Amino acid sequence: MTGMPDMTISVAALLAAGQWELLIQVAMSALIFFCLFFLVIGVFGQAGEVHLSPERASALATGHSDRTTVFENAFFRPPLWLLLVATHRFSAPRLKGWIRRQLVATGNQNYYTPEEYLALSLMVGIICAVVLEVGNILATGNLSVTLPIVGLLGGVILAIAQLHSTASKRARLISKRVPYALDLIALAMGAGATFIEAVKTIVREDQADPFNVELRTLLAEMELGTTRRKALQNLAERIPLEELRSIIASVIQAEELGTPLGDVLHDQATLLRLQRSVHAEQAAAVASVRILIPCLLLVLAVVLAVFGPAILRVIRRGLF
Repeated sequence: MTGMPDMTISVAALLAAGQWELLIQVAMSALIFFCLFFLVIGVFGQAGEVHLSPERASALATGHSDRTTVFENAFFRPPLWLLLVATHRFSAPRLKGWIRRQLVATGNQNYYTPEEYLALSLMVGIICAVVLEVGNILATGNLSVTLPIVGLLGGVILAIAQLHSTASKRARLISKRVPYALDLIALAMGAGATFIEAVKTIVREDQADPFNVELRTLLAEMELGTTRRKALQNLAERIPLEELRSIIASVIQAEELGTPLGDVLHDQATLLRLQRSVHAEQAAAVASVRILIPCLLLVLAVVLAVFGPAILRVIRRGLF
């Protein structure tokens, strides 16, 4: 009871002395402390709910080992769970659909869902924001509002761009591999093998080849009861290559019309080689035009180096 009047007197004395700024700073510090305290309790006091993607559930059901990513790490799980909840509530169906297609195109060995990859992208953005803000404080000694925002957006865009780059690189590798794989399948079928036997012969050669990985998925779907037409359509959906989609459409049409599949695959492989030759000639023609600019710059640099002193002498003293 004796402490309350003293506290009232001290606060009244501070107010009388005009110490408003000190009281505001104390109140803000206490508010920030309690907010951080309840945030830590709320994040680290909950384990989070695990959502298994259909691909991951199928892999676990068929005996494959579970993934080991940052989501399974005990240290990173609480903050990532908080970001994952935010991405689940974030309504962006087009963005999530695009990320899902890009993840499928990369092979998605870690079975990430679009929400999980968005959470990882946000984590990268937060790290970039913290690094930029700390660097700004060490360099200038002042806080900045724009740098954390730039770092957050830059980190998210960088992570999404990395995903797109990985998917494009894998698609280019598959594009280079397709004509040779079609030729080998056609040769095996010409020797008397069935389509499944020919594909099994191809995938035994290089286990790490991206196209062989997709062909193994094709075989697994057919062994589980999926029709060959549906499995081929799934293959076309997984790989974002227009030429592969046209080949699969030709194969499905050949099955409907009763055309020998080996001949169709051989013709499609020959057509792909011709298209690649045309693209190479077009790239060479464009490169020959683009290389003119650096060649002209080199010639100009040589001319200036040889005739530069004479030109300067004429400018300073005149022609005669």
